[in-house]
Amino acid sequence: MFDVGAPEMVALVILAIVIFGPEKLPKMIGDVARTIRKFREFSSGARADLKKELGPEFQDMHLEDLNPKTFVRKNLMGDGDDDLGIRELRDSLGKDFEDIKGLASGNLFEPDVPDTSHRPAAGQSSAPKTSLHKNAGAARVEPGERPPYDADAT
Repeated sequence: MFDVGAPEMVALVILAIVIFGPEKLPKMIGDVARTIRKFREFSSGARADLKKELGPEFQDMHLEDLNPKTFVRKNLMGDGDDDLGIRELRDSLGKDFEDIKGLASGNLFEPDVPDTSHRPAAGQSSAPKTSLHKNAGAARVEPGERPPYDADAT
């Protein structure tokens, strides 16, 4: 929970001995243990009161389920029941996501042929290729070149 390892614990014990001294240290440890015990009793009592107030239909509910991160992990990440139909929605969106990913990579309408050069080889036509992409007419920018700037678009 606090990610305190052995070196940190040794440092805390040495610091406690230096601050409180060896004669007061056992009393302080007992006080801290009593305080922790009281906090645990208080939290378990509050949990029992909450379950009693919510009624019998919520007796099997865990307070950890009320955390939004836990809800997302259980329902969207596949850990738990699918009472809300979220798994079906996730699967249908997964197909759309793959289509969008293909469109973003530029290979949805064009074959997977690597473009070795932006300049036509000797004897080839420099006519533009036809494409189904929306940005097909846009000029290509060579590496190191600045893209065109449109003041009205900003």
